[in-house]
Amino acid sequence: MLRAMYMASVAAAAAALPYLNNPCIDPSSPQSKLPWCDATLPVDVRVDDMISRMNVTEKIATLDTTAPGIPSLGLVPYNWWSEATHGISRVRNDATTPVETNFALPITTGMSFNRTLWKATGTQIGREARALMNVGNAWSTYWAPVVNLAREPRWGRNIETPGEDPFMSGEYAAAFVQGFQTSEDDPRYLQASACCKHYAVNSMEHSTVAGVTWTRHNFDANVTQQDLVDSYLLPFQACVEKGKVSGLMCSYNAINGIPSCANDWLLQTVARDSWNFDGYITSDCDADNDVFASHHYTATPEEAVAAVLRAGTDVDCEHFVGQHAQSALDKGVITEADIDARLRKLFRVRMRLQHFDPEGPLQKIPTSDVCSDDAKELARDGVRQSMTLLKNDAGTLPLDAAALGTVAVIGPNANLSWAIAGYYGPLKVCDGKFWNMVDAVEQYAQKTVTALGVPDVKSSDTSGVAAAAALAASADAVILVLGTDMTWAREEYDATNITFSDGQLALVAAVAAAADKPVTVVILSAVPLDISPLLSNAQVGAVLHAGQVSVQTFGVADVVFGARSPAGRAVQTQYPKAYQDMVSIFDFNMRPGPSAWPRPDCAEALWGTGQCPLGTNPGRTYRFYTGAPVVPFGYGLSYTTFEYAVSGPATVAKAAVDRVIAASADVLLQRGVPLTGYVVNVTNTGAVDSDNVVLGFITPPNAGQNGAPLKSLFGFERVHVKAGATVSVYLYPEAADFALADAAGRFAAAAGEYTVHFGVEEAATSGYAAHKVTLQ
Repeated sequence: MLRAMYMASVAAAAAALPYLNNPCIDPSSPQSKLPWCDATLPVDVRVDDMISRMNVTEKIATLDTTAPGIPSLGLVPYNWWSEATHGISRVRNDATTPVETNFALPITTGMSFNRTLWKATGTQIGREARALMNVGNAWSTYWAPVVNLAREPRWGRNIETPGEDPFMSGEYAAAFVQGFQTSEDDPRYLQASACCKHYAVNSMEHSTVAGVTWTRHNFDANVTQQDLVDSYLLPFQACVEKGKVSGLMCSYNAINGIPSCANDWLLQTVARDSWNFDGYITSDCDADNDVFASHHYTATPEEAVAAVLRAGTDVDCEHFVGQHAQSALDKGVITEADIDARLRKLFRVRMRLQHFDPEGPLQKIPTSDVCSDDAKELARDGVRQSMTLLKNDAGTLPLDAAALGTVAVIGPNANLSWAIAGYYGPLKVCDGKFWNMVDAVEQYAQKTVTALGVPDVKSSDTSGVAAAAALAASADAVILVLGTDMTWAREEYDATNITFSDGQLALVAAVAAAADKPVTVVILSAVPLDISPLLSNAQVGAVLHAGQVSVQTFGVADVVFGARSPAGRAVQTQYPKAYQDMVSIFDFNMRPGPSAWPRPDCAEALWGTGQCPLGTNPGRTYRFYTGAPVVPFGYGLSYTTFEYAVSGPATVAKAAVDRVIAASADVLLQRGVPLTGYVVNVTNTGAVDSDNVVLGFITPPNAGQNGAPLKSLFGFERVHVKAGATVSVYLYPEAADFALADAAGRFAAAAGEYTVHFGVEEAATSGYAAHKVTLQ
């Protein structure tokens, strides 16, 4: 109760005071003359001086996310937890800063395959963060981006990720973080601090399969070292090495018996020693408590405190460490030096944020940059660039607004906007407008009519379908807006299926049959649904996959009505519905094979009897999936057509790959060493100016055997090509792309013939070519 009263008083004080203070620039403060306020001294010297002036009570309290003020340093309370997945949140909105820009979710913007867009988005979100800091309405540390792999279609948090591929996810992380943290105004300091999460092997929330329930708080992800080093860790490696991120978040789950936040190999050996991570590590919220209470990794809370501190967790989101550290000290389980080591990481980041230095250009970033016209255009353009066309029979799209009278917008997601906007993003949006798909179509159509057809995305109530079909019959064009929403999958809640609800399928059948022309389907979903019923229905003329665009629906309409040609590419494999019955979400193996977990379709009568048949893992993601996908990773059509012509070497040197492996740390492969290069001449053979995304894949010798991937993405570029023109794209496979991990996670050069693919063969009209090269 006393703590609750104290925290309430801190919150009340914070509501009236600036979130940050800098006693070093106040000549009247006693701190201004101390060494830690001297910006000419080395950062580590200043940090040590700060820590030396704190008493033990202050030190322990500072390890909490909601750190109280530090009287000995003249500092007000600091909260390490703010969010920025698609716009800043957990900030203060008042008359000075009433709104923030709300971008599409990463599962949408990932489909653009555009590093420039990802960096620009990070830059704008980070700039808004700094603008709010400058007026005292925000802290400085933001827990984004999420770079876990969308390896499982039912995972509740796929919406927050850029996709399933480790290389592409790492490139997204690096670009977003670079933009977010570094401003051209003053690159010496962090504009704002980003944090790549959830480190690592985290892609299950809360599921019950065959009568067995696990949550992210107590789950132990059993993974092979092979999957760990060539899939799960790669996005984080890029985030650290290329993005220079200043924060990492350790995840709730354990990995092979060790909770992530107590895993010194993961936090120290890999991140800090091998990747040279320079930043702080926070636990996910209450994950330190889970080490003791959920994983039962230690016998006492004090031992759990020692485990997380010595592993390298610097901030405890919530208060477990703060509650038990003094007892751990008293019992000799930890030392004050253990606490000091963590504080050094925290204060070092705050130094890099310019919290204790003289003001400079970053302090001049104005609040007028928030929700500026440029910011709003960037958010809309991000959606335009990301739209992924999965079907377009007989040129159904684009729609010609001038030739249409009434456009019917039908479906349970027709008005989806507000319910998505606040999920890890700001609910105080630019202009206060929560635009939905009806609003978006109204920007183009002469007349718009709308109906839900079914009450919601999960409903089997078809009582409104007949009226929706009648509305479709009276319209000149029909846009069905289908998919999922936050009731289907979200944090702490995994999806249970990857098929449209019976209600949505009934709506599609009735509306498509009633409409005068083939209908267009816009899918708003982070869950990669089996869209076979849409692809096989001849009355469904076009399918446009939009991911989850939040309030940025106008960008969808820009593509539907032809203001921009689609050039997005699928970032998730869309599996057939049988997939959900074959393998449990609890099976974290990437490679195919027998599963240790029961089949999800085990009869309820067998639950708990030990007689449920075990599942079969068909392989996860396009790299290992052995079945026929409904939509493959990288698929995407255009309003025009493209042809690729490729030139490159016939052989590359194995010795160069061997040298990189020899120079790499144990089981961790050095990245970023180019081995060879390819020129792809991209010709627009159609009549429409359009962007084109060139994807480079590599298929190794003996693909699919002994754990070798079927193919892997090694590069991509997005270019604009005018009708009839040719643009050259240059892609450079690294030495690491010619090395394969064995079962123990050790890499070796794989000699033999490789096939280098450019584009996806199933979408050859968007460009495709293949080239053979031998590693010898």
